[in-house]
Amino acid sequence: MPRTRIAAVVAVAAMVAAAATGCAGSDTTTGANGHVTITYMLPTSWAGVPGFQENVDLWEKQTGNTVKLTPVPDANYDSLVQARLAAKSGADVFAGQDSAKNKAAIMKPATGPWIERLLPAVRKSITSADGKIWGTPSADGLNATGVIYNKDVFSKAGITKTPTTLAEFEADLKKVKAAGATPLYLAGKDGWTLLQHRSAVNADFLGADLDLAPKLDANQVKWNEIPGFTQEYQALAGWVKHGLTNSDALTATYDSSTAAIANGKTGAIINGTWALGAIAKVNPKANIGFFLLPGADGKSTVGLQKPNLLKVATFSKVGKQAQDFLNFMIAQPQAQKFLDANPGVSAFTDAKAAGASGGAADLQKLVDQGDSVVPFDGQSVIPQPQDDLIAAYQELLGKRIDVAKFGEMTQKAWQGAGSKAGAAGF
Repeated sequence: MPRTRIAAVVAVAAMVAAAATGCAGSDTTTGANGHVTITYMLPTSWAGVPGFQENVDLWEKQTGNTVKLTPVPDANYDSLVQARLAAKSGADVFAGQDSAKNKAAIMKPATGPWIERLLPAVRKSITSADGKIWGTPSADGLNATGVIYNKDVFSKAGITKTPTTLAEFEADLKKVKAAGATPLYLAGKDGWTLLQHRSAVNADFLGADLDLAPKLDANQVKWNEIPGFTQEYQALAGWVKHGLTNSDALTATYDSSTAAIANGKTGAIINGTWALGAIAKVNPKANIGFFLLPGADGKSTVGLQKPNLLKVATFSKVGKQAQDFLNFMIAQPQAQKFLDANPGVSAFTDAKAAGASGGAADLQKLVDQGDSVVPFDGQSVIPQPQDDLIAAYQELLGKRIDVAKFGEMTQKAWQGAGSKAGAAGF
């Protein structure tokens, strides 16, 4: 997920059952005193984020209304939201369902003074073709994918500046190896971690051709014919071949990768900036930075993710109060408070994390310089064939196929996804 990795949840079965059947009285939204109860269905991993509950409590105190949080295990979230929406019960506020064709049937357009406060690029990215914004952005910091590195490990290896070309990056990895640390740590067991390399590479492709996503969606361009595709994946295969990655790349986990960089056992990982929090939990004193994976042509582009959008259900009997709650959660004071507790890049022009440091500060600097794009997965209308793409990565890292075959597997997976989606041109 863009915000956090799916975590193991205690008593998952019980929570799933509760979410599926709904909570008793969840449709009784207005009390005798005129105050209402809003049912907010959210992924479990969101509920414990620092600063979130405090802002919920403040809205309840100011309005007298109640927010009934209904956490659902991340892995089951989308399906259970769909069940609630189909039943038209048990969820006044929910996330996801961004690809629904008839949005008006399940959610209300979002409104509020926050629209004028959005970063121009963010406002553009969440405004649909009909001019409406289907969801209120959350206060979370925005993420980007690239190279998260241990500054102390790089410094010990004699590296004084971040690389801007693939050749420079490989040279730096060799220096880290010579200094006694694993240069680049890949975590292939979890699968999704390998696709973070793809996200970083795709951002550079999009920076070079802003119309690339619709071209690919219309089957007008083949993946393995994109300028720079071969060079990017030859570089990755070369890092493995030359021993610049961990020897257990196919069986290593996300947790082991964040622990390795936090403890200075490795120089770098390729992942989203959401991983900074996991790294800090392992070692709060770790000196961590962030830079973009160099493009094949020496140019790099920030792939800045869209904010999570929270929806008010069309059937909600407390839609007005639910929208007021969402607007309150991202009003400047609350947005600033949340960002201070969770340093990152804000979607709003009037909120910036005062305590941002390390990788978060590095990303903020890159965003301030401009030239960001919405990541490919956020632009494409074709469901991404993640399992097939992960399989292709694992074959490449396992040295069982070459880059040419990897390109063929990528294109075949895309062809199948386009055909399955019924996209024009496939």
